[in-house]
Amino acid sequence: MLHHADQAHIDTDTLLDIIEHQRIGAEFQPIKHTDTLATIGHEALARFYRRSGQPIPPQTVFATLHDSPVTLVQAELMSKRWQIDSAPQDGLLFLNLDPDAFTTSSSTPDQHPMLQLLGQPDRIVVEIIENASIQDADRSLWLAECLAERGIQTALDDIGGIGTMLSLPILCNVDIFKFDRHWLQAIHQPAQRRMLKMLLNYAREENKKTVLEGIETENDLAIARELNVDYVQGYLFRPEFINKPA
Repeated sequence: MLHHADQAHIDTDTLLDIIEHQRIGAEFQPIKHTDTLATIGHEALARFYRRSGQPIPPQTVFATLHDSPVTLVQAELMSKRWQIDSAPQDGLLFLNLDPDAFTTSSSTPDQHPMLQLLGQPDRIVVEIIENASIQDADRSLWLAECLAERGIQTALDDIGGIGTMLSLPILCNVDIFKFDRHWLQAIHQPAQRRMLKMLLNYAREENKKTVLEGIETENDLAIARELNVDYVQGYLFRPEFINKPA
């Protein structure tokens, strides 16, 4: 995963057009029980479009939004409303929440507009993006603590991803560990495998659920079952519900 500063940007006119005309959609990737393959929920992924209907890589949109904190909050609120309104009705709904969008507002945590959207704590799981710096970790930990106070489940996303750092305090505070696809590539390296097993054992001891991302083949699924992770996610399972603006 690249840090925002390392990603390409879009031009200002395109960004304003996306926001003004709400050219924002969502893709819902199923998250499956590793053994039964029953769908336990979906992760909502933001999708953005040009006036022509051509999709824009989400990472370039967010990289541009980070240059304008107020616009970032506006776009995140719009995107999350769309995702919640369009989501499949059954199972958990995993929402990615950028800590920068949460900490930019001058509102107190209880009055933050983003929290007003999360009115179904039994259903919603907020995914906190893995950290690329100490400042990121501080913001993520604060966000995890605020959500925990409201009874909202949290997941730490992209654990072990390239370019990320692991914050132990955040690891202790979240409810679900989501392991990056990188582990599937490194699983045959003894040190990497031992590290992953240690993290999985810790999760089980602390009654935290685990998700392995990047499941694209039957072999990937077999590895997940061997590791005894709780849930799997990836393009082996096609998105079950896709929504986009007209």
